[in-house]
Amino acid sequence: MRRVEWVSCFRTPTRKYGGFMRLSKSILLLALLLLSSLATPAFAWDRCNSCGVVSGIEKIRDRDHRFGGGTAIGAIAGGLLGSTVGKGDGRTAAVVGGAVLGGAVGHQVEKNNRDDNSYWRFHVRMDNGRRVTIDQGDNPGIRNGDEVRVDGNHVERR
Repeated sequence: MRRVEWVSCFRTPTRKYGGFMRLSKSILLLALLLLSSLATPAFAWDRCNSCGVVSGIEKIRDRDHRFGGGTAIGAIAGGLLGSTVGKGDGRTAAVVGGAVLGGAVGHQVEKNNRDDNSYWRFHVRMDNGRRVTIDQGDNPGIRNGDEVRVDGNHVERR
């Protein structure tokens, strides 16, 4: 038969050599650790690895500066119209002047109708300390200091 002593202030049985108490204290400590891990604040569970704050925004304009078909077509049309004016040396001057004016007008028309390859560059300071730069075609109303989520190569508000 085992010998059990009673501790008067707690009225709980303990073994004389404390083996049972050490085991029960270990179980109680483990249970408290598990319960405390479940009671962590909500923000610790909701940590976002792809979130950050916008630290800079740039609008990048990448226009094509080459001469294209507009210049050539304008020069040809201007030369043809110039050839209908005057006779002799006057006609030659009109052809040259028409070609130059037509080329300039054709170039401006082409430049204004050319696709503007502009895009937005976002500099984001991530919550984990990294800094990333994202280029995307649109800006959905994001400004400096906004909290954003980076999804691949796209920035969106949180």
